Amino acid sequence: MKRMKVAALAMIALACAGGARATQPGLPDLPSCAHVSVPENAGVVATPGGFMLAHPRNADLPDDYTGCKTLWVMDLDPEPWHWATLWFRDGRLQRVVSTSRDASAPHACDMPGMALPEGFAPAPVCEGLDDHPWVALRLPSWPRACAGDVPPAVCEGEPE
Repeated sequence: MKRMKVAALAMIALACAGGARATQPGLPDLPSCAHVSVPENAGVVATPGGFMLAHPRNADLPDDYTGCKTLWVMDLDPEPWHWATLWFRDGRLQRVVSTSRDASAPHACDMPGMALPEGFAPAPVCEGLDDHPWVALRLPSWPRACAGDVPPAVCEGEPE
């Protein structure tokens, strides 16, 4: 299980690495791009190596969503740690800003073929993320309560 999580983290880090480390990666000045802690209405996402939290959830995302989706890793620590912020413009992934626990700064990469708005410096091109489900606009998740000790009945169904 831990090996799968490490492999997934390595994949995102490699896709974003490209030799660049940004201390202040360029994200728009939007409330959805500034989450420091996990909102209560974040969703639980099952992965081969464990669980992540995602915010916002699918029900809150129109097809032409412009803003950020933030992902946190849930592991043995009491608090989830911030793993990635995904910036979408008009429903399409623009930029990925990812962190690893041991990194001194986040890594940023831009999806191929995306034109940045004026005022944003380009980052290296993301590689290998085009069809990865974890960076998709729609990421099925369960309510956060499903990660608790006594999950509600809704957790028995498929993620939304």
